[in-house]
Amino acid sequence: MTTKKETILIFAFTFAAFVLGTTEYVIVGLLKDISVSLGVSLAAAGILVSSFAIAYAVGTPFGVSLLGRIPRHVTILSGYAALLVLNALTIFAGNFALMFVIRVITAILCGLTLSLSIAAASEHIQASRRAGAVAWIIGGFSIANVLGVPVGTYIGQLLGWRAAFIVTSAVGILPLFIIASVLPKSDTVSVSSMKQQFALFANRRIRMAFLIPVLGVGSVFIVYTYITPILENVLGIPKQWTSAVLLGYGGLTILSNWIGAKVAEGDSRSKLKIVFIVQSLMMLALALTLSFTWAAVLCLMLIALFSYALSAAVQLYLIDLADASAGGSKDFASTLMPVASNLGIACGSLLGSLVVDSIGLAYLPWAALAFSIGAFAVTARCHQLDQEHLSIGAAARIHTM
Repeated sequence: MTTKKETILIFAFTFAAFVLGTTEYVIVGLLKDISVSLGVSLAAAGILVSSFAIAYAVGTPFGVSLLGRIPRHVTILSGYAALLVLNALTIFAGNFALMFVIRVITAILCGLTLSLSIAAASEHIQASRRAGAVAWIIGGFSIANVLGVPVGTYIGQLLGWRAAFIVTSAVGILPLFIIASVLPKSDTVSVSSMKQQFALFANRRIRMAFLIPVLGVGSVFIVYTYITPILENVLGIPKQWTSAVLLGYGGLTILSNWIGAKVAEGDSRSKLKIVFIVQSLMMLALALTLSFTWAAVLCLMLIALFSYALSAAVQLYLIDLADASAGGSKDFASTLMPVASNLGIACGSLLGSLVVDSIGLAYLPWAALAFSIGAFAVTARCHQLDQEHLSIGAAARIHTM
């Protein structure tokens, strides 16, 4: 591919990721409207959020494995197109059961499209741009949080909640056509069975790498899940300022993806250790400054700035480990980072709720600090295993000479 076509493909995948992120997150701002429209309680409507995350985490690896024999470009385009159609079909979702089915299938298609897009980018984009490309694609979800969700929520409240999903589908048509025009036709298929692909977890290095985002993302979400009550109830931020602080937080998560691209270049494990040291220091600083409103807000902004710094590095690390361990498993490996991230979100939110219920909001940063230290320890162990692997490989080459 030419550099120009690579740039267009990165833009199209990022645009598509923005559509996928908006599809996943916009429902949060529309839960009350959906509950009233479908005649269910707010708690029941909330199941549409949790079921999406669970279906995404569980269904994506199986979906990629089952469709592994189909050329990747066909799966990406057909999966993304099917997602847009399902979004539009919410206009016919007149009851909770149908909406639930639509959301579950959409979640699997969302995970499938994003994972294979990252795998395609890692294959077709030149090596020097690979880390930046992956960071931009993942960053599409951050942009969705900052721009897509508030705009979609406004449209849904103005024209009815179904309109938000229909407009999202309409916007998503543009990247579909761009991807179709520039994505190289590929004969890349999975050459290993589903059993062989799931056997990747027998590799100790892959298991350890999988834990990095579980702990790293979990650390951030222990705090982020309760960021509004922290701002209002602990820091005493007036409600009229809360939205502005949240907007600033969201904007910095976009910059975090740029930092993530830099972390993914070169010796990423060494850089990841620095990221988790910084994250740990910020969590510690937040815990110690909760009595000083604006100092604590500054800590939250710095946490946001590093919140996605691990994503591109770990994504590429998992792909490279899988490629070295079992050729043909690269597509399956591309699902591991999103799955681990969703698992981290679930673990972080659960631990956060236990902390809040038992000892209070002010102790959340201490729990997050424990997760950050754990992420550092796992990353350090991964780095050590990498060095041992290189030493063994070098010794074997010398022996065969």
